[in-house]
Amino acid sequence: MEKLILRFPILKLSRLILGQFSIVSTSPLLLVASLCLTACSSGTADDNSGIDSYTQTSGSFSEASSTTVAGTGSIRFVNVMNGVFSSNSLALKAELDNSTNSITAILNSNNTLMNSSSGGVAVTFTRSGASVTGSIAVNGSSVTMNQSRLSFYVPTALDLIIEVHNISATKSRVLLWLRDAVTYSAGNADIDTENTTDYTGTYPSTGGSGQFYGLSLNNAKVTGATLGLQKVAN
Repeated sequence: MEKLILRFPILKLSRLILGQFSIVSTSPLLLVASLCLTACSSGTADDNSGIDSYTQTSGSFSEASSTTVAGTGSIRFVNVMNGVFSSNSLALKAELDNSTNSITAILNSNNTLMNSSSGGVAVTFTRSGASVTGSIAVNGSSVTMNQSRLSFYVPTALDLIIEVHNISATKSRVLLWLRDAVTYSAGNADIDTENTTDYTGTYPSTGGSGQFYGLSLNNAKVTGATLGLQKVAN
């Protein structure tokens, strides 16, 4: 039986959409500052708090609320992405407290279950000692991230942006940043699948075929997961 968790913001925020960027402000002063920052950069850092409304599709969680999901299982977010062939960013906060614990973000899937066979674009982070390893799979075919590019990723405090450009049936692109960046661009991405040195293997010549997105947790804890607009152009 699926369990639905809805997210209700505590504060009523004013939202301004400027070009491809979304700026949230609680005061006129902050709004003006955000306008200036956005006008001068490719994409700006966003606050990442709360979890988009979701449905639990499998597993057993020790906690499942609008602010925390912890345990082993899968969730599918209630809203869908901006089309099958679209570009979106996912702000994700997660904790991998023990060795081999993992978290997978699945985007542009046509499968509502959000499991290992969901297809779409799946970005996985696994704890390995005090480090993090990563992989990217598109419809089941995967590459391994260059671990040297993840040297600053802390398994107990993952706080990052996952951006997926699902460009066509034969092309997708994934970019990753730690969320402490002031601005986001292709040039300062930790991982960009346009750069073959950022991974090992042959990146799949395919794209996702759906609009569903969600998470698959293996003894992991998530305290933030929000879908947003793309930071960089395709």
